[in-house]
Amino acid sequence: MVSKERRNYSRQQGDLAEQRFIDACRAINYEIKKSTAQEDMYSHIDYWVKRSDADWYGVDVKGNRHPKTIWVEFKNVRGDDGWLNGLAEFIAFDIAEEGGFVVIRRQELLEWCIENVSTDFVTKDKAHRNLYQREGREDVLTKLHLDDLKELKSFKLLRYANS
Repeated sequence: MVSKERRNYSRQQGDLAEQRFIDACRAINYEIKKSTAQEDMYSHIDYWVKRSDADWYGVDVKGNRHPKTIWVEFKNVRGDDGWLNGLAEFIAFDIAEEGGFVVIRRQELLEWCIENVSTDFVTKDKAHRNLYQREGREDVLTKLHLDDLKELKSFKLLRYANS
């Protein structure tokens, strides 16, 4: 069970990442608006973003990631589709060591995972490119590294607004 302190810390880190994402988008003149609570929960879309020459697209923002520990969610804790199977066009990973957000197409990441992640379930310490499930939960995860994401054609870095 997750402690109240850990849950609060995670929420604070998520809020910080979302504000950084908003600021980064506005700094390059992208329009941005918050998704509805239903879109956030069921479609895994945190924000709608629009470049001047494009349509609106959904983005799922992932906060406080480390280059060697990027958890990817196939199924959530209830066993429902995780964010990798959501409807967001892009996933934006907040990676402070990179000075911004690593942004990739969700569908491309899903296809890459299908091809490159073993279907063997392993312990947490062996979860890189293998499946992992937390005890007492129905989630299905894998751990990736930043170098794995750099293999994707859609890989882009969206710098923090103050960088």
